[in-house]
Amino acid sequence: MALPHDEIQGLCEVAASVANAPIAVVTLLDKNEQFFLSSSGLRGLRGTKREDSFSTHAIINSSQLEIPDTYYDSRFMTNPLVINDPKVRSYLGAVLEPEPGMRLGTLCVIDTVPRTHSNATKDALSKIANAISKILLSHRQNLELAHHSQSLVTVEQAKNTFLSTISHELRTPLTSIKGALGLLKFGGQDFPPERFDQLITIANQNSDKLLSLVNDILELQKGAVETNRASFAPVDLCGLVEESVNSYQSYAVEKGVSLTVTTPTDHACIVQGDSKQLDRVMANLLSNAFKFSNPGGQVEVDLNNTEGGPQISVTDHGVGIPEGAEDQVFGLFTQVDNSDTRPAGGTGLGMHICRQILTQHNATIGYKSTLGEGTTFIVKFNTGTA
Repeated sequence: MALPHDEIQGLCEVAASVANAPIAVVTLLDKNEQFFLSSSGLRGLRGTKREDSFSTHAIINSSQLEIPDTYYDSRFMTNPLVINDPKVRSYLGAVLEPEPGMRLGTLCVIDTVPRTHSNATKDALSKIANAISKILLSHRQNLELAHHSQSLVTVEQAKNTFLSTISHELRTPLTSIKGALGLLKFGGQDFPPERFDQLITIANQNSDKLLSLVNDILELQKGAVETNRASFAPVDLCGLVEESVNSYQSYAVEKGVSLTVTTPTDHACIVQGDSKQLDRVMANLLSNAFKFSNPGGQVEVDLNNTEGGPQISVTDHGVGIPEGAEDQVFGLFTQVDNSDTRPAGGTGLGMHICRQILTQHNATIGYKSTLGEGTTFIVKFNTGTA
């Protein structure tokens, strides 16, 4: 949304006419420079260094600054704008202050001869400066409103994408379960045992997927994963990691993936935390690694004591993650790949929940990945209070 230059330019020209001055300028200041937002009677000059600006003195001293003759004012007699074009000899500037304490610049009228201005002219200049200030304030509010509206649109689009993904993920296992049960109901008595077992397995596996998805949605419905830090207790990460790996060995075999674990034998890895929530993190990391591994691949889990604190890494040698995808990996409503042809399903909720849990445990999660070669997720616990 562009600044309303036409309106401000019109008021600048009115100021020049009211003061009967050859030059009028609307200035804006930042840390290092003075910008000319609009001007009348001034050609080719778009701004100056802040240190050379008259406006800097105006916004510091009062709401209005008058300099009858720059040749006799030690602050300006050697100023480049006095010595060179436009050869400022007299100056009257009214401060632009859209809100108390928010001094942005000035509306000033300039002459090339010494002069003073009447009180009526000074009053009129203040009123014009106030009008410009209101335009700038309104513009800022409109920008904020536009930004807010755009944010709402973005959130709504993200929610729609999320709901679309959830609908797809719910329908897929439900359709599979219904199909398997339908076949059993209307022809199961004639099936050979291996076919019967196959259909039961399909229904069971998809029920597990459905339950996992529902659990993730329920966690998010709470607004955040809530952990009572006051109830944290010592957690042995060695025991937790080994137990998680043992629990997932059968899932690894089912996916055709081998699973290995390495934990320290000389030092304990103890953190303060909620063992159930940390086990949920391990479950998400392991299931993610299995889903994106290639058949016959390997997943390695390593627990180490580092100088900063315990560190868990889970490595797969699968499809990898594209560069710049961190927001999608950990985002609430996003996935790295929303297409129906992605190599493994999922809503992307798990990693978002992992980050929430670990943040409450004074821990971080990140990853290193090479597309087509694999990914390592790294959980770092900071020493000190959890």
